[in-house]
Amino acid sequence: MPTLELKLERLEKLVGKKLDIKELEYDLQWISLDLENINEEKQTIKVEYNPNRPDFSSPEGIARALKGYYDIELGVPTHEIASGEIEMNVDPSVKKVRPYIVCGVIRNIDLDEDEVATLMNIQEHLHWAVGRDRKKVAIGVHDLDKISSPYRYVAVKPDSISFIPLHGDGYPMNLEEILLLHEKGIEYAPILEGKDVYPVLLDSNDEVISFPPIINGILTTVTDDTKNLFLDLTGTDFRAINLALNILSTMLADTGAKIESVKVNYQGGENIVTPNLNPKKWEVNINYINDYIGLNLSTVDMIKCFRKVRMDAKKSKKKGYLDVRVPAFRGDIIHPVDFTEECAIGYGYFNLPLTIREGCFGEYHPIQSFANKIRTIMIGAGYLEVLNFILTNSKRHYDYMKQEYKESELIQIANPVSKEYDTARTKLLPKLMETLLFNRSEEKPIRIFETGDVILLAPEQETGAKREVHLSAVTYHDNADFTEIRSTLDFIMTSLNYYNNFEIKPGKNASYINGRYGDIYLNNEKVGEIGEIHPEVLLNFKLEFPVAALELNLKNFL
Repeated sequence: MPTLELKLERLEKLVGKKLDIKELEYDLQWISLDLENINEEKQTIKVEYNPNRPDFSSPEGIARALKGYYDIELGVPTHEIASGEIEMNVDPSVKKVRPYIVCGVIRNIDLDEDEVATLMNIQEHLHWAVGRDRKKVAIGVHDLDKISSPYRYVAVKPDSISFIPLHGDGYPMNLEEILLLHEKGIEYAPILEGKDVYPVLLDSNDEVISFPPIINGILTTVTDDTKNLFLDLTGTDFRAINLALNILSTMLADTGAKIESVKVNYQGGENIVTPNLNPKKWEVNINYINDYIGLNLSTVDMIKCFRKVRMDAKKSKKKGYLDVRVPAFRGDIIHPVDFTEECAIGYGYFNLPLTIREGCFGEYHPIQSFANKIRTIMIGAGYLEVLNFILTNSKRHYDYMKQEYKESELIQIANPVSKEYDTARTKLLPKLMETLLFNRSEEKPIRIFETGDVILLAPEQETGAKREVHLSAVTYHDNADFTEIRSTLDFIMTSLNYYNNFEIKPGKNASYINGRYGDIYLNNEKVGEIGEIHPEVLLNFKLEFPVAALELNLKNFL
């Protein structure tokens, strides 16, 4: 989870209250923050926040929540927006590449060293938490006084325009050259891969303000002398760029600056004014919330709870309901159930009664209990347990294992953060081979196992997929062979009292050596595979010694 270091002195200034670092350590957990460490000498606290609360990516956002917790300020925070004259004209050509933009102006800024660091930090966190590493949202912060309105957001040919990029070598580059030569261009070029045109922001003099989502122009560099900021946020998701703008602009407003609106004109579409900090209205069932958190709060008491978490609430015209207003910087409220958590936070988790309802004693699921038994057996057999991610790389999972597959048969991630994790694993063995790859220089023999989930397509299921628990084991050294891994299988079956119920039948599997592979059957039903790994597979994983392996589907043993 993302982390943030809070300086006690600055937090006191933002909250408007003298704070004790030990008391703060206790209080932060009740507004949904996790403590990572405390430095009493430097008077700092490092906290983790959930990615669904990007408004906690700055001390200002956390201070807002603490003001409610301490009853200093209640209800939706108010941020005034002055009506501005600046306009952004959006050309229809950007629909092909990056269709949305919202803007804002921040006037009379006077940022100290800590606030400048916060501004840089919040951009980084928003790019990650809301922007999917700039794919979904990219943020530009500019010195407003160096450019003139109206501005234009337009898509152009890669070689048709040049400018001096920020952090470049000081000479003009066209858009194509930036993607090939500039550090940020190289890093974020995949976002624009396959596009015929690239987006740019221009001022009224056709000076390049920015090349989103790659880099700003040097023209609008923010310095110590900057007094007014222009914010541009471009992306592929209109809701996401609005949320990021609201978080960023309210953070700057809480430092004492003034927010000013910008008129965004979508040619051939709707004209809008941003930022828009109007709270979103929800209708919430009072009994629904009470039932979820096990309380019997009155309408008045529930309204107090919502006001403590910086929301507003009042009795609805509809009997048994509340009208709740959610601040524009809260993007995590997407379902009525989310209000149950907010109400519980406002009430105070520490105030909730400790109750044990009949039938509520927890216990392991039978599959988990059996998996734990398998782990004990494998450790007794001399194997070391490893844990791997359930996501994997399709090339290593299939091609390296000499397995044929169709794209339609894979459970793939639609927008993977990394190509290393673009599909869900259907077997455990390829991940164990990968573990051997990363540890091949360690002392031999290496005997490892994993008991974990695999994901398989299942059209009959509501989700279109199902989860199964497998066991896989490998042995890696100069004398690893079928006899060794067969003795391990015999030990497993004996320990489970299944020795007289299983058999191994000859079969074929491209991952294994022909003639040294078998299908494992339990009560005449195939439950797994066993054998010596094919030399070509060993080469794919850069292994120099033989590998013998087995894999079992544990559901058949329950």
